Amino acid sequence: MSASSAKGRTLELRIAAEIRRKGLDRGAKRMHRSGGIDHRKGDVFTSLPYSFEVKNQERVQLWDFWTQASNQARLGRPPVLVVSGEHRPILAVVELNTLLDLLAIELDYLADVPERPALKQKEAK
Repeated sequence: MSASSAKGRTLELRIAAEIRRKGLDRGAKRMHRSGGIDHRKGDVFTSLPYSFEVKNQERVQLWDFWTQASNQARLGRPPVLVVSGEHRPILAVVELNTLLDLLAIELDYLADVPERPALKQKEAK
């Protein structure tokens, strides 16, 4: 395995582990032979309604990466491009409408959650 393949594999494993750690999908895992199986495109296999393409490279070729993520996205699963590099944060790139939809869902959820005393105390300070 080349050093670049190992870096990509490491980040794919980390993304799957983070999805599991957050309780979003206990079965999330790195997709072996990413994109090599027609019905399972993407780098992370998950029940989440998104298709993950993961790139761990110093030189981010955003539009090329985005084209790959979009082409490999399964029908009805918006692409999420995850990029990182050596000693860099992990970033996720989504289309603006996908982000706005997620924010709308979060606002709807927060509107239904009763205020917690800890939040009121922080706001008072």
